[in-house]
Amino acid sequence: MTAASGPIRPLYAQASGSPIRAMLALAGQEGMISLAGGHPDPALLPADWLRECLLEVASGVQGRSLQYGATEGLPALRAASAELLRQRGLQAQMEEVLITTGSQQAIDLLARVLMEPGAGIAVEPFNYPAALQAFRFAGAQLVQVPADAQGMNVDRLEAVLTAARPKVLYIVPNFANPTGAVMPLARRLRLLELAVRHGVTLVEDDPYGELWFGEPPPPSLAQLNQQAGSPAQVAYTTSYSKVVAPALRLGMLLAPPDIARAIVLAKQAADVHSGSLEQLTLTAMLASGRLAAHLGMLRQAYALKASALAGALHSHCDGLIEFSEPRGGMFVWAQLGSELPLMSTQAWTDFGLKHRVLAVPGAAFSLHNRAQARLRLSFANPSVEDLREGALRLGRGLRSLQA
Repeated sequence: MTAASGPIRPLYAQASGSPIRAMLALAGQEGMISLAGGHPDPALLPADWLRECLLEVASGVQGRSLQYGATEGLPALRAASAELLRQRGLQAQMEEVLITTGSQQAIDLLARVLMEPGAGIAVEPFNYPAALQAFRFAGAQLVQVPADAQGMNVDRLEAVLTAARPKVLYIVPNFANPTGAVMPLARRLRLLELAVRHGVTLVEDDPYGELWFGEPPPPSLAQLNQQAGSPAQVAYTTSYSKVVAPALRLGMLLAPPDIARAIVLAKQAADVHSGSLEQLTLTAMLASGRLAAHLGMLRQAYALKASALAGALHSHCDGLIEFSEPRGGMFVWAQLGSELPLMSTQAWTDFGLKHRVLAVPGAAFSLHNRAQARLRLSFANPSVEDLREGALRLGRGLRSLQA
């Protein structure tokens, strides 16, 4: 019996796995330097802070804290999350915030409740693969909107909205994965206007917005929408993974009431609620008041890493790639020189094994998984020394492709 003829839906039976996850399986090999994963640096994760709060939570564990919890999340964490959103300029009350199992779950649940099979969702040409996978599994049709170095090209968006009539638009306006692009304020305002005119719901994914280096990005679409009193529908989601710890697997969602209610119902079916012990631990961490200082440390550390990688790329890959200096986030999005060959994802995996440096090819982020003259390089996880050595290895390997 073939996969297509069995009981599994074709969307799942015929789906390919994440090429990034497959590549990351190689990252632990001896002597390998990985510029592939968008993972925080383990040395920057707040182990002592988290340990203190875990002990605090553990000392108070009793029957009640081991019970099932509300699907919406623990009230104390929802209140603390609402306060964080207010610090970001959003109007948010505890009752309006939903806690999710990472922002990835929020994306998946939004795809389920907003998309009908065959409906269109507007996305940029290069995008976060797990979001694209969630949209595909919901049966959505991906509608490509042109983009440039400043993100989605809203001047060309209206023609796409008119022709394809997508129901939803997915956007990462701050330090996008993989491009690192930051959408300017004027584009954000124009995007909101078009969303209202065409009745499109915006899914704003903001996992990197707090990881800015020189200056913060413009206000979020959700904030601008609130300030203008606009009727646009904006669902805003963000994650604690990039700013606290991925192991907690917690994120939050702020959405219009009708969408929020549907999300709660979908989450009840998905996992009933996110882990209560993780929520209690994160609540204690936020109550300690140490997040602001931790964020300041992260910005400084990642800015140093970004500068180190950029400098090493200029030294060792000059004439082979072009890229813009990162303003925040975790990624360098490199354009390969025209003299270099287009290669498949497997070929780039083989390249990484040969030269002992991993980078994710643009095909992994494209809508159709076609070979692209692009590489995503992450400066977040490796040490400064490994970033420099990784750039050296990458340059040597790319030069060997010219022969």
